[in-house]
Amino acid sequence: MSGGPPVVIGHPRPSATGPLRDVLGRLGVRRLTVVDGDGLAQAVADATAGSPQLLLLHAGLPGFGPDLLAGLREMAQLRDVPILVLGRFASGFHRAELMRAGATDLLARPLTLAELSARLSVYLERRRLDRSLQEVIRSLHSYHHGAMQRMALARQMQLGLLPDAAACRSLEGRYGIAMDSHFESSSELGGDLWGARPLDDRRFALFLCDFTGHGVAAALNTFRLHALLARTGLPADDPAETLRTLNGLLVGLLPEAQFAAMIYAVVDVSADRLVYATAGAPKPLVRHRDGRLEVGPSCGLPLGLAGEARYRNHCLDFPPGSTLLLFSDALYEARGWDGGMFGYGGVTDLVQGLGDDELERPLGCMLDRYFATVPRLLADDLTVLWISRSVRPRSGPD
Repeated sequence: MSGGPPVVIGHPRPSATGPLRDVLGRLGVRRLTVVDGDGLAQAVADATAGSPQLLLLHAGLPGFGPDLLAGLREMAQLRDVPILVLGRFASGFHRAELMRAGATDLLARPLTLAELSARLSVYLERRRLDRSLQEVIRSLHSYHHGAMQRMALARQMQLGLLPDAAACRSLEGRYGIAMDSHFESSSELGGDLWGARPLDDRRFALFLCDFTGHGVAAALNTFRLHALLARTGLPADDPAETLRTLNGLLVGLLPEAQFAAMIYAVVDVSADRLVYATAGAPKPLVRHRDGRLEVGPSCGLPLGLAGEARYRNHCLDFPPGSTLLLFSDALYEARGWDGGMFGYGGVTDLVQGLGDDELERPLGCMLDRYFATVPRLLADDLTVLWISRSVRPRSGPD
């Protein structure tokens, strides 16, 4: 260890520091600076550009006392450096005064070289450990900062998979609907994905998928699904066949023990009908104009579990003035402040409890009530879609 921060000895007689040099040399110190007390503070500052490992000051230094110690402690490079004082101390009051002024420890003479070596060894080793720990902390901070930047970029990319405002407005205008959504990950990245796209002048498709887990692994699966949904050969107008095809593809792609719950639906605004199929997904809810709530059936294995799984189409009336609610299982599996599960009953109560004055922003009002009951720190990713039929759609090109 020829490099590294030095040890500084302050002694009224530099020629008498031979035993101290020997002790420090045996402890691995290769850089040693000896000053006699005149301009001690400046001498310490000149001795190293960084912080020394240790200061060992003789109480017989010219002008030594609490003021000198306090002045050294005000130097930025010495704030955390051990300052040991070697000498004879007249009283307990004197010792306490030196400690209050900034001394780390007092080495009372007479002191054998063996005891001095043991005392110095403790502080030098502690200082080395402190410096190593600081390096580790700096390295961890740098890694954490880089990881957070990468995570933020990944989150932006994942959010980019969702329909943007322009796409939603286009669907609303074309099909006479109002769309609202809530997407909330339980960590930086999540395993939920939803989407909607036109099929023809009277029909559009929408889906909501929830992969197992959350974080990076679940987020990667949403990118896999997004790429599969872009395939031109997908039977997009047949929900059951769409799920069957996706399942066959995901069985070979998903790692073991990973799967996805998904609902895929086709809304036909000319027939006032919703046709959908589910793969282990929560039941869809339709709130009719008269306030009646219809809960659709749900069946089918989650995607990715078995290659030969089959799925069934279901049909619900979806006339103008009605509302469709799709959601991931986090909505009803969350636990309230009392520890009880929110449940399907809680969800249906929220939807049915909306007043006429709340239908201008129904999803926001519903979630306000929900989060008054359920703690905001969710254990799973949450996605909720609210689609309302408002008016008959305009006609236009496909």
